[in-house]
Amino acid sequence: MNRRRILVAALALLAVAGVVGAVVVHRMTTGKLDHGTVFTADSGELAVRPGELFSVEVSAHRVTGQVWSVADPAPDPAAVQAVGDEYVKNFGLKDLIGATGSAGSGGRYYFVFRAGPQPGRATITLRNAHHSSAAGGSDQGERHYTVEVH
Repeated sequence: MNRRRILVAALALLAVAGVVGAVVVHRMTTGKLDHGTVFTADSGELAVRPGELFSVEVSAHRVTGQVWSVADPAPDPAAVQAVGDEYVKNFGLKDLIGATGSAGSGGRYYFVFRAGPQPGRATITLRNAHHSSAAGGSDQGERHYTVEVH
């Protein structure tokens, strides 16, 4: 009987540890900002409603120099206002075991915006400075989004 109690207690402890671990991983991989509607396309047209919170997600390995930012000129503030941006690290097996000599599993940039109160149109350009300079300033390190507020 005592053995059974120890087994039940050990299983309960493992279950609690699993839940706590899942919560920690979730918090590490979701970021602090509300991302609203997330668009993951490399470029293109985005349709949003007036006042809608939305973000553009870009995968990157920041450790290797892939640093994305909103390029000038900034989007028309009458149609789109920047709310913020953040980099959220992926959590993969390489990260868990602490693999050496690798860039880990990378992460994602979220560029968060709020659509203006009235219908309109704006262009958002994201630039990977490392890629642009390495490619001699070519547009291969840029992504262009046309936002249609309707």
